[in-house]
Amino acid sequence: MPQHVEGIVVFKSMLTIAAAAALVVGGALPAHAAPASSTLSAPTSVRVTGSEGDADVTWGAPRSGPRVTGYTVTVTPAESQPNGGVDRLPATARWDHFGALRTGTTYTFAVRAVAAKQTGPAVSVKYTATSAAPTPQALFALDAQGSVVRFGTGSTTTGSTTTGTTVATNGAGYTADDRGDVFVPSADLTSILMYPAGGGAARTVATGLHLTADLRSDVAGNLYWADSVSGSVTMLPIDGAAPRVVADFGTVQYGKHAWVVSRNGIVTAYNNSPFEARIAQRSATGVLTVRAFSYGGVYPVVGGLQSDDSGNLYLTLSQDGRDGQYPWVEVRAGESALTRLTTSDAFEYGATNSTSLRLLRSAGWCTQADELSGTCDIDRSLATELVVGRDGTQQTIPVSGITAGSRGSHVGVATEAGDVFIDVDRAPSAGLWRVPAAGGAAQQVSTAQFTRLLVI
Repeated sequence: MPQHVEGIVVFKSMLTIAAAAALVVGGALPAHAAPASSTLSAPTSVRVTGSEGDADVTWGAPRSGPRVTGYTVTVTPAESQPNGGVDRLPATARWDHFGALRTGTTYTFAVRAVAAKQTGPAVSVKYTATSAAPTPQALFALDAQGSVVRFGTGSTTTGSTTTGTTVATNGAGYTADDRGDVFVPSADLTSILMYPAGGGAARTVATGLHLTADLRSDVAGNLYWADSVSGSVTMLPIDGAAPRVVADFGTVQYGKHAWVVSRNGIVTAYNNSPFEARIAQRSATGVLTVRAFSYGGVYPVVGGLQSDDSGNLYLTLSQDGRDGQYPWVEVRAGESALTRLTTSDAFEYGATNSTSLRLLRSAGWCTQADELSGTCDIDRSLATELVVGRDGTQQTIPVSGITAGSRGSHVGVATEAGDVFIDVDRAPSAGLWRVPAAGGAAQQVSTAQFTRLLVI
């Protein structure tokens, strides 16, 4: 049954529903049928199964105690896990999923039942993330007709392209989780629809919302959007709880603001006003910090905003004037200053994964005015890739076989392995491209045009 919260109907996570229906381990009775007792007992039949960097924890209801109102599942160590590694789930839950587990690390998962006035004892299980090849990530993109298309992220055959698989039509503002489920705001921007990874009809996740056509997600499957009424960044937790505000932009002037969610759930709201920027950042453990810094001279306009799992921010900025520059800059975690990543001008395509920014840069560059007047012959070929680690280290690797498109802010996506996907909007390299993590020759995925690229 759905929950009714202040006019919002929140349906339990599809994964939680499936777990409640099919993963009651060992034939345990539902929580409300447990024998009456004043002391809440531990969950039963707690197990963990895993594959490489993913683990699923299952359990049955306690055999005695008061009525269960929910469960908490805690993972240790909690690095790279949203919500500080603590998931709070409804009473119907019998399953929880954890991703982004590091190879060779042994994780402890503790499951507790919660009642109105007490928390029961924990049952712990362990899992060691294996060193086998990780499950391939998927690339999603929005085509010219507004449909969400899914591609594989592996190498393409030289000289060939692919059409991908259409997942959903009318997909403006979509996002996806690490299972491959796709979430799309409804046409009236009041509901969220989920298209299951395995196919089948779309299902409603939540209604009664104030959405904008710009959903985001973290690796745990929590959904985010900027509320169309309040303007605040709002989260719909995967456990089926009510939506809650996690960050806000402050006083927005001239609409020069942007926001981003990292894979591990760091939420950042970035707001430009004349001569000043404001950053509100909610950590993966739920701690909100706000910082501001001033500009010298005319303030830039944010064209794109990216974040790694340490909270480092990477922005592509447009600067008015005849030069037509769109440089990438960074704001290190906890700092209050913009720092340009390079000192030379270039056409730049940036993409971020959990550990780095990868910046493709052209061999040549000149001002827009000189280009239009024909007084310069620009070498637009993307010749190098600058890799900026989350610790600030940099390395440059060569790339080839691809040419930059028009001027502008160009935001791509990167797999956890470091492959970069970008869309080029004009000849001679128009279409969707993959640049391998090791650099070298770029590979064309499709000659069609795509927007809103997402790797998950």
